[in-house]
Amino acid sequence: MKWQRPITYAFFVVAVLAVIALNVQVCRDWGFICENTGSRKGYRKWVLGLKTGHWYKQSPLEKFMQAHAPEDLVHRWTSYTGTGKNILGMPVLFGHGRPGFVLQLQHSIQSCWIEKNDPAEVQKLYDLFVSENQDAIQERVREIWDEVLRYENQELPSHYLQRYGEASR
Repeated sequence: MKWQRPITYAFFVVAVLAVIALNVQVCRDWGFICENTGSRKGYRKWVLGLKTGHWYKQSPLEKFMQAHAPEDLVHRWTSYTGTGKNILGMPVLFGHGRPGFVLQLQHSIQSCWIEKNDPAEVQKLYDLFVSENQDAIQERVREIWDEVLRYENQELPSHYLQRYGEASR
């Protein structure tokens, strides 16, 4: 039975290495949001410093600014995700910055709102985001959500209104 002891040690070493490997971060997925426009970008950073998987999602507000006032367009990037992953791709670390309320203004909502408003009003929204006045930004984001939901409710299908009634408007 002298082969049992080496097998036991080998099993123990493999188990310890597996536990360590499952808790060691090998890469981190980073995501950033521009607090002035709502655009997003990110990449994966590996433990040795290599960055891969770069991506960029331009917001409707950034597209508007590029078309109407490109000289005013300034980005202010804030981390909103930073998930560290192990060798199996499982999350082992979470960390991020604290972006403002622009994070709550999805691109679909921005797009709908920009379509229905004049350029001067859209420029005011951009200027508000640049001001970094989080109380005013929070209030304006809430108002935009309310406006967009009103636009959407005006276009509710008749079967929805029959089922839930006019009170749902």
